[in-house]
Amino acid sequence: MMWSTIWTASARPCARDKTGQTKGRIATRFALFFFGATKMTPTLLINAGGASRRMGQPKALLPAPGSGEPLIRYIAIRLLPLVDDLLVIANDPALAQAVAPLRACCLADAYPGAGPLGGLATGLATIEDWCLCVACDLPFVQPAVFHFLLAQADDDWDAVVPHVAGRPQPLHALYHRRCLPAIETALGAGQRRMDSFLPHVRTRRVTEEEVRPFDPDLRSFVNINTWSDWTALGGSE
Repeated sequence: MMWSTIWTASARPCARDKTGQTKGRIATRFALFFFGATKMTPTLLINAGGASRRMGQPKALLPAPGSGEPLIRYIAIRLLPLVDDLLVIANDPALAQAVAPLRACCLADAYPGAGPLGGLATGLATIEDWCLCVACDLPFVQPAVFHFLLAQADDDWDAVVPHVAGRPQPLHALYHRRCLPAIETALGAGQRRMDSFLPHVRTRRVTEEEVRPFDPDLRSFVNINTWSDWTALGGSE
């Protein structure tokens, strides 16, 4: 397996440094103040290696409704208080540029053509324990939902995955590095579904009823794929 690192002049290399550790401690204190204590502060992994074919341009660079920030940066800013580090899986240098002000580590997808499952494998290979995994096209992501998911993560589980309308939401979930062997096995067998490995790891299934107190309308899980999706959500070019 080969992988490469992408970063702009303002982004940081993927190895932790003292500045990154300090930033993580500040973010942790912020999260504790607003959301209460959690068991750990994981890495935020934004999976942005897709080609956005149905949209016709990178979804992650669209201006977030009500903010104007590139969507990928808006999502990161929303969730940074919960994490120590920011890791972005992206094949487009423009996405690295968008998150450069946040001192993100940006990696090229080590499994081109394998979809977001390959992006997750790429990210998990570089971290020590838990990652908060999120897609780059979720404009209404709620920190409080992820804070609840973090409270469920412990040594009894390898993944914490919400289910909405009876379906898993694997691009709005928590994964431990312990998932990596099962993911690599799935990829080696030609599997591309993001949830294909879940039956082979200890998965904490989080129900709609558990999520609704933090996001009554479940808007955290609304994603965009086409221009009609985007305009229906109030987005602009």
